[in-house]
Amino acid sequence: MKNIFIVAAILSATLNRAYSQCACCAGAGSSLNTDNNNGSFTLPKKKLLAEAYGDYRTIMIDEKGGGHGAPVATDSIKDQETPLKSMLINSLGLRYGLTNKITLSVLLPFVILNTNKGSDNGLGDLIFLSTFNLYQKRNFNLALSAGLEFPTGVQKGSSFDETTVVVGSGSFDPIISLAASKKWNKLTLMGSALHRYTTKGFDNTTYSSVSLQNLMVSYNIIGHSKSCQTDSICSEHNFNWAVSAGYYGEWLGKIKKPDGPDENTGYYLGFATLGTNLSFKKWSIPLTFSYPAFQQMNGDQNKAGLRFRMGIIKMF
Repeated sequence: MKNIFIVAAILSATLNRAYSQCACCAGAGSSLNTDNNNGSFTLPKKKLLAEAYGDYRTIMIDEKGGGHGAPVATDSIKDQETPLKSMLINSLGLRYGLTNKITLSVLLPFVILNTNKGSDNGLGDLIFLSTFNLYQKRNFNLALSAGLEFPTGVQKGSSFDETTVVVGSGSFDPIISLAASKKWNKLTLMGSALHRYTTKGFDNTTYSSVSLQNLMVSYNIIGHSKSCQTDSICSEHNFNWAVSAGYYGEWLGKIKKPDGPDENTGYYLGFATLGTNLSFKKWSIPLTFSYPAFQQMNGDQNKAGLRFRMGIIKMF
């Protein structure tokens, strides 16, 4: 019996085998904080930020199977496994400014899977991160984040066929990321990279390490002056509006089972992204649209489709 893997600890890809899905999503990728558009990576001391996100992702199902040179899937394979057509990744998080240079954060995802035969859901892995502001001078910021993913995700039988749904890796996985930004009045350039090293989890399977990259240019149409240093929300202005564009890259290694690696898993995806962020007083609503511009996948996999992400953030 093959698995549907929803490894809810990494952000982003939605890649599926033609009739045996491998989708990687949420969690650690949100720690990349691509919604931040003012070049700041830490909160002021004793500030608390609550955030909720909905991340909707479509999947391009090839009914003939193997859109990448793989053979046509047989009827027996189709009967065994139901391909995903979309997923919704909901996540709740908290961030707290321990000092002006250190911010603690926690994030918990909940994944909803949709197929032509029904839907299923499950709680993902809890992620804890500490972000350290390493350098800040002349509107240039450099920050390092380190943390751990806790195996709170579930493994259960699917409600729509005879496969298994795995939401989370089932292992303790370390995470590290580096982010930098440079601000010129209303224009901000940001770059970041994140890596999650995955250890052996459910059923002695390693659900693959993940590397993410993000490069974004943001322009603040209204508000967000140079002196605004709060993350995502600038309380110095009653209303703020920013737009952004950039590139998001995602690499996933092959899933390693006890009998060897799964050759139909692993990929590199590149997305062109457009976004906007509306803030009013201590509230903020980030929106991001992503289009798959580049896809390089191992073996027999369906292509990733469009993605849409929306958040609601409140500063206390």
